[in-house]
Amino acid sequence: MNVSDVLAKVKRRPDRKRRGRGRGTGLGKTSGRGHKGAASRAGWRRRYGYDGGQTSLIRRLPKRGFSNSPFRARCDVTNLETLEAGFSEGETVTLKALEERGLLRPEHGRLKVLGDGELKKKLTVVAYSVSGSAKQKIEAAGGRVERLGPVRKPRTRAPAPAPAKPAPADKAPAADKPAGGDKAGAGDKAGAPKAKKTDSGKKKGEPAGAAE
Repeated sequence: MNVSDVLAKVKRRPDRKRRGRGRGTGLGKTSGRGHKGAASRAGWRRRYGYDGGQTSLIRRLPKRGFSNSPFRARCDVTNLETLEAGFSEGETVTLKALEERGLLRPEHGRLKVLGDGELKKKLTVVAYSVSGSAKQKIEAAGGRVERLGPVRKPRTRAPAPAPAKPAPADKAPAADKPAGGDKAGAGDKAGAPKAKKTDSGKKKGEPAGAAE
């Protein structure tokens, strides 16, 4: 079989659909656009997220909380097995060196080295981030790591607060005083009913000679 025979039956550029050429074609009259409406007019284009006139999906979904995804540090990742195959003893590994040798296609401009594979060569790795296992293997082979990114401190939990000390038993709490204190007796006197005067000018309950 020849390639020319295959290409002779396969069209590289299929013929475009011819519209508006009679009802028998299936795309006559309205040319597949339907009757009336914006979609039947010239220059119409369905915009992204259009949902037929109803409330679009992006507006129906709830929006809560905060995502740190737009601000995260994205890195170009490689492994130790790639460094073992692509570098010689004593060389320096950088993002630019990986790109020049065709070992990595940078997209984010930050190199991160992971620990898959074995490393037996002494290399100097200059990277934004290096995993713990990769750093251990690099240093075990006699190399060293130069980190360009921030070094994260391990998280430590705050100590639990000490429990409150109980009050000593010899000091009993003071007896509760009545509400109002000494003013309670004064209120009783003030609220006592006053003696009424009779028609003769004497107070009720007084002896006969007291009025004179």
